[in-house]
Amino acid sequence: MIVDEAQDLSCAMVRMLHSLVGDAPDWLTLIGDGQQSIYPGGYTLGEAGLSVAGRGAVLDINYRNTAQIVSFAQRLVDGDEYADIEGVVARGDVPSSVPRTGVEPVVTTFTDTRALERAMVERVRRVTCEIGTGLGDVAVLCLTRRAVDAVARALSAAGLPVLRLEEYDGVPSEAVKVGTIKRAKGLEFKQVLIPDVWRSHTMVARQMDDTERERWELTRRELYVAMTRARDGLWVALS
Repeated sequence: MIVDEAQDLSCAMVRMLHSLVGDAPDWLTLIGDGQQSIYPGGYTLGEAGLSVAGRGAVLDINYRNTAQIVSFAQRLVDGDEYADIEGVVARGDVPSSVPRTGVEPVVTTFTDTRALERAMVERVRRVTCEIGTGLGDVAVLCLTRRAVDAVARALSAAGLPVLRLEEYDGVPSEAVKVGTIKRAKGLEFKQVLIPDVWRSHTMVARQMDDTERERWELTRRELYVAMTRARDGLWVALS
């Protein structure tokens, strides 16, 4: 049994999977990245009954993203603590090698919603003029469902076909994919746009209680997930 995105499993889920296959060598493989955890966990694999001592391996070569995208996403979560799949608390997760290079991510600040929407539409049209990039290779990923609705309306009003991620079944489609970051887990696109980033998400946290800090850290990890869905190009709108 091979399980991807294991960092977002609950303790009960891990125990259930383990009960199905037991503890035989190579019968259960969990693949996960603690820095991409977007759901509160609060347990370790040891507490779930799995012994991982001497049985773990680190996959530290990034083949998906360009070096520029990796560097940009890393700066967002630099210094944030997270627990890896074995429950070890760490800071930062820098791959040993990123073979691909490309253009720098684009960050633009907006105070007007209409200006943001016009810039987003223009970005989609510009990147789909590149050789080998079609509308189906572009995704607009949002933190909230409200933003998803607004993005879908703006793109449709501009005459661009839209396919919401909750309706996307993996079949190639010449439409811009639009959805929440949670819906994009496990997916990748040549071009990614993130239109609803607040300045507070990019700043060092002010004094806050534990609940506020956990929410702030989870949001930053969501944005990290969104940024690392991009293979070739990344566009971020700040407001």
